[in-house]
Amino acid sequence: MSRLFTFALLLLVGAFAPLYADAGEVKANGSPQPVVRAVLFRADWCANCHILEPVLERAMAEVTEVPVELVVLDFTSPASWDRSIETALDHDVVQVYNAYAGVTGLVVLTATDTGERISCFNRTFSAPAMVHSMKQAVSISLSRQRGQRDSGSIACPQGRAPL
Repeated sequence: MSRLFTFALLLLVGAFAPLYADAGEVKANGSPQPVVRAVLFRADWCANCHILEPVLERAMAEVTEVPVELVVLDFTSPASWDRSIETALDHDVVQVYNAYAGVTGLVVLTATDTGERISCFNRTFSAPAMVHSMKQAVSISLSRQRGQRDSGSIACPQGRAPL
């Protein structure tokens, strides 16, 4: 019952969440505000995650100058699942959380200003391919109108909730 209430709350918050993000803003440490969030759906028991995560770590090390923020949603246990709900709210990725909660071994690239899905990648991508995908997502986020940013990536599975 508690999870049903939390899911309903996430849907409500996602529907009315304010849209705020300016690519021109700068964080306190001097780096640009993220334009794209790379949302990692993972779990300790996920074999695909054990392949994906080291490659993703190398890719993230290469995109330090690219305005991409990594958000990790962990579905290992009920406690980590609950923390992931809070993380989704904190990072304004409720829309993709609702679509993919419980799916693992997947990274969903989302626009920070709308939370909309742009693209996805999984364990089959190399680090350079991940870097390219993140750079392309930033370009799409900055150049396309809101609501028209989904690249139609075949790496994106169909979600349970509308994206």
